[in-house]
Amino acid sequence: MKFEDEVIDFILQYSPEAEIVEPASLPCKSVHIHDKNVVFHLLPVPFDGLQNLSPTFFQEKSLEYASRGIQLVHLWQDYWTTKHEKVISRIAVLSGAFTRIHARRAFVRRLPKEVMFEFFGANHLQGFANTRYNYGLFYNEQLVAAASFSSGRKIIRNNKVYRSFELVRYSNLLNYRVAGGLGKLIARFINDVDPDDIMSYADLDWASGIGYQTLNFKQLEVSFPKAFWIDSTNMIRYYPHRLPHNIANQIQKDNLDVDDFLKDKGFVKVYNSGNLKYILECNKAK
Repeated sequence: MKFEDEVIDFILQYSPEAEIVEPASLPCKSVHIHDKNVVFHLLPVPFDGLQNLSPTFFQEKSLEYASRGIQLVHLWQDYWTTKHEKVISRIAVLSGAFTRIHARRAFVRRLPKEVMFEFFGANHLQGFANTRYNYGLFYNEQLVAAASFSSGRKIIRNNKVYRSFELVRYSNLLNYRVAGGLGKLIARFINDVDPDDIMSYADLDWASGIGYQTLNFKQLEVSFPKAFWIDSTNMIRYYPHRLPHNIANQIQKDNLDVDDFLKDKGFVKVYNSGNLKYILECNKAK
């Protein structure tokens, strides 16, 4: 079965009223769940015309749809293939099919790094990251959500020094949504660490940033889209500076043109939608 048909069949299980559309403004087939204001844009690897799109195309479309109150999710085939359980959970949650827990019924604990690694490895699309402060929300002794924060660093803005930290990861347990979960975890972090501000990013391929706005984060900027290379034979995605060692070594050894060589090897170059950068001001600068 084709990638698009697999995704459509899965979405229709949860949202049988969803509309299958091929809008002129998007290059590929999409699924619109009108009552959730969500559109899943299904992107095979490769697809006709991909090479003709500008690096900012998907970002521009995400922001355009967001201005109309619609969350546009760019679902690439490699994510569907290599992160399948996480992706189908995200689709189910965005379609309204999830177990709901209120954060007031859960309690916060600091997480050991090994628990944090396991939880984000299993539940976050980007996996785990090495962070300094890790917190989890527990409901009936089950870890249902987690947030991780960086070490602090001094940032000078407007001639004032700020102790700034980054919210690096937040995730619910697959197929769960913890209402108020992120806010409760941030509140505990602020109580423990007393930061001046907390910075974070929303992935525009999957998020609209509304969750941050409801927690009083302010949007600072929209980052430029990042380029990736996808190996079309196994659907593995690589950053340009993290190509397989044998390929990177051959490119360097023979002084090859990177784009031409990778295309000949069956790699496909794609750009994501970039990120929305947010900041939460916690205390006045010292």
